[in-house]
Amino acid sequence: MSKTLQRIDKQSEIIKDKAKEIIKEIENETEDLKIVAFMEHTTPPPQVSPKVIKFNKILELLRLLAIDNPIEKGVAKVMLYSPSTGRSRGLTPTMMPGFQYLSPNAKTKPHSHNMASIYLVVKGKGYSVVGGKKLDWEEGDVFVVPANMVHYHVNVSETEEAILFDVTDSGLLENLGILEFKEEEEE
Repeated sequence: MSKTLQRIDKQSEIIKDKAKEIIKEIENETEDLKIVAFMEHTTPPPQVSPKVIKFNKILELLRLLAIDNPIEKGVAKVMLYSPSTGRSRGLTPTMMPGFQYLSPNAKTKPHSHNMASIYLVVKGKGYSVVGGKKLDWEEGDVFVVPANMVHYHVNVSETEEAILFDVTDSGLLENLGILEFKEEEEE
């Protein structure tokens, strides 16, 4: 779902004939350029509603998705967003949370993105390799993946699942039109 801000153009109140001519000359001299001589008024975005996400239902979904994941065996990821955020697709206009599930002995593929992530280990024990540095974690720990660092996560248990909860600034980057995600080579 994408939406466009409703803009109220007030330029016509200040731009008169001579100014219009100069603006047209400047715009015609440079490819892909438009001039705004007055910041438009915009309507505020819809209010994001408070909410509770029930972990038991998320866990049921994660387990189901991990069973037949052809992209990453034994791994599942769900992200949460509010339709009221429109283009940002975040739970708030600047942040997107998500849950990541790792079956016993599972690991994610190495990847990088220009969003920063803060993780809380909800369940399990394992490690993440972030920018070549191994970070051991267990239930209750918090760790950070800075933007643009290649990383992956590993569940070290042969019998127990691992569940990570993360919050990223992807909503902010999406709104700026600069969000990037890259899969990296296997290590």
